[in-house]
Amino acid sequence: LSLTNVDTGGFLGRDGQAIALVHRDNGNGMVVISASRPPGVAGVSGSGTVCRMTFQAKAPGNSSISIVRAATRNSAQKTVDLTGSQTWVNVQ
Repeated sequence: LSLTNVDTGGFLGRDGQAIALVHRDNGNGMVVISASRPPGVAGVSGSGTVCRMTFQAKAPGNSSISIVRAATRNSAQKTVDLTGSQTWVNVQ
């Protein structure tokens, strides 16, 4: 798989706030994604999609997509516990 796009998912901006979304390809299949709300605005709570990633299939086979170092902060910039996850994609 090859990552072709990263876009906002609606959760962080559901109250109309602009979202800063940046991603960097570190090579070896590692991508760093950062999504943030403007400084000084209230945070959001609940659940939803933070970002959407679009991939292009390069060859048939199984690929793993993992969130390995998930981190989040609340509106007071305090770290909030977050668990990463993993999924498998089968390209035929």
